Amino acid sequence: MSETMTLSVLHAGSKDRMVMRSLLNLISGRSDGVDWHLSDEPGGDITIIDVDNSAGEQTWASLVHETGAVIAMTRRQAFDAPVRLQKPLRSREFLQLLGRVAGREAVPLAGPKRPAAVAPVTAEVTEPPATQSPVADAGRAEQDLASDADLTLADHLRCQTWSAPVALTSAAWPMLLIDPCSGTWFFDGSISDLDPAQFARPIPAAAGVALSNSELVERIQGHRQRTLSELKWYAGLAQLPGRLHPELRGEPEFMLTQVPPEAMKNELLHQLARIALRGPIDLERLLVESGQPEANVSAFLNACFCSGKLLINRTARAASF
Repeated sequence: MSETMTLSVLHAGSKDRMVMRSLLNLISGRSDGVDWHLSDEPGGDITIIDVDNSAGEQTWASLVHETGAVIAMTRRQAFDAPVRLQKPLRSREFLQLLGRVAGREAVPLAGPKRPAAVAPVTAEVTEPPATQSPVADAGRAEQDLASDADLTLADHLRCQTWSAPVALTSAAWPMLLIDPCSGTWFFDGSISDLDPAQFARPIPAAAGVALSNSELVERIQGHRQRTLSELKWYAGLAQLPGRLHPELRGEPEFMLTQVPPEAMKNELLHQLARIALRGPIDLERLLVESGQPEANVSAFLNACFCSGKLLINRTARAASF
């Protein structure tokens, strides 16, 4: 039976906290491990303090003699601490260190209190056999798309073809790691390194090779973690060059509730977003008010649709005398 333990993370940046939360979600709840809870308050079974800022160093000085397992997170090799977590944060080191201080192995701990011993927590733990394939049946694709082989990456993500972590292995694609459960993806490069033409080519569902949680933890070493909404946006933007997505055809009205952050990086897309924020607007009016070519407007709407940010009103307008 899993034991619940709290990890306090103090004075760490948002990126480090996001990585820690994702990794804890991967290993929590195992029958032979620990159900982890992340807190930004002191007093956890284990406390990680980013000491590379004055507030963190002061907190370290006040807690190191009062708490059980206190870990200093730092870039400084010479920082004097019983247990130190080196920055930049590496997932394997983080998980192995948690396993050690949770009781698997004797390590030097500050203060008189030590958490009770628990079963091993490690990135190498073997996953139980899956009861359901992470690749969903192709029938969840839209009716106008014949099979899963007709779906672009954007549509696979929109239709939730993969319900668990996968490694994208389609020919000519770089290695992309996608984790729908945590809403993240991993890629060792920048978004500009991806070929826009790839997003326009259909790929089969089988191109997403299922990964166990431990395999994902192993593979993300050195990869930058990003939000999945970013991948959905850029995949949607490039999937149908110059054409509107089939699901947006007809005469619906569109609206945004907020400007997508990715649109703010491009002046033309930002202009379209501001117009769509004003209220329901159809394609014809959006073309007129923006003065932009239909290819631009279509790409913008496709990106908003595939990233889940587009509100669509398909209600037929009532005829009048």
